[in-house]
Amino acid sequence: MRKKAGVFSIFSPVLMTLCLYFVFYSRIDSKPNSAGFWFILVLGISVGIALTRFIQWLKEDKK
Repeated sequence: MRKKAGVFSIFSPVLMTLCLYFVFYSRIDSKPNSAGFWFILVLGISVGIALTRFIQWLKEDKK
């Protein structure tokens, strides 16, 4: 049997990215040539992936 992942494991990448965002908030610029731009992009991607995995997790629970 495969161990199913819980909600915490689904949202842990978003939680880690948000924590890093709050820690380095004063150093983040949203200019495309700075690392902050890519950090904000990764934050959006991690939220999208977490939502997709959460929806898949809900569909698995219904079966």
